[in-house]
Amino acid sequence: MARMRIQATRRKRLYHHGDLRNALLAAAPDLVARHGVEGFSLREAARAVGVSSAAAYRHFEDRSALLRALAHQGLAGLAQRMEEALAAMPPSPDPAERAVAGFVRLGSVYVEFAVADPARFRVMFGPWCDLADPIAPELLPLGRDPLRLLQDALDGLVRAGAIAAATRAGAEIVAWSAVHGLASLLVEGGLLTAGDRDGAFARVMRALLAGLGVSPALLERAGIRGGPPDGLSASRPRTERAGTRTAARRATATGRRSAGRRA
Repeated sequence: MARMRIQATRRKRLYHHGDLRNALLAAAPDLVARHGVEGFSLREAARAVGVSSAAAYRHFEDRSALLRALAHQGLAGLAQRMEEALAAMPPSPDPAERAVAGFVRLGSVYVEFAVADPARFRVMFGPWCDLADPIAPELLPLGRDPLRLLQDALDGLVRAGAIAAATRAGAEIVAWSAVHGLASLLVEGGLLTAGDRDGAFARVMRALLAGLGVSPALLERAGIRGGPPDGLSASRPRTERAGTRTAARRATATGRRSAGRRA
């Protein structure tokens, strides 16, 4: 009886103070991580925070509405980390080098965010969330969402002379597609593993920036190198790739000895 009274008091406090909406949002990521996006329901979120489904529906009309709010929270969190990463960049006397480094920094934060919180990442880009929908201003204290940050970074590349203005049009679609594709491969697994991340990221960023017109010399100055040659061949286990290379070296050595004997 005492436990029931405590739970009833807690439910009343949550709803009375207007915290139920945030409580549902706080419970959702763990439920999505455990059951997947498709297995998530508003009813289950209500049970997780100890309220009735009717109470939950007063704040969200359906599961898609809650997932959309959760996605906006995730996008806002990603924007905050991007802003922090840019603010922490060391100064550079070369505007073009700094612009390239800032662009790469945004991509790195994007990939790290996805790998660190795959469940939230999947929610952020589900059919219930249109990236064109405005995010509530209170979630973006600095006023920029991830798309705006990307657009500003691309504009910065143009201003610094790193890329031509003619290549700027629509570049955000190309850039987002490349980095999001890599992040998705890492999150879903199969083709890439965590061990391949750094090399694959370097290769993707170098190819992307080169495609936009950044010179090889500028890429080198900014430290954007291609990464290990096999960075994108992770469909085979790392041990298998190592074994294949060892076998190839042995075969080469054997061939050389045979050729020496024949000579």
